[in-house]
Amino acid sequence: ALKAYIDKAKCASENRICRPLKECPRQAVIWTEDEDEPLGSRTEIDPEKCDGCGICVPLCCGDCIELR
Repeated sequence: ALKAYIDKAKCASENRICRPLKECPRQAVIWTEDEDEPLGSRTEIDPEKCDGCGICVPLCCGDCIELR
């Protein structure tokens, strides 16, 4: 089955504007504060929750989510 993956190099990891974070029907998009990350946070997909529906792909402002 397909799963969503985030290209971290493209992701702004901005939880206030991230539509996939807010609109994923399975809440599979996770935003975590992490001071070890260059942006101070990271946005990830929980593979246990992701069902590969693809709703997140066109919603992503940075065009950094792909299904594979």
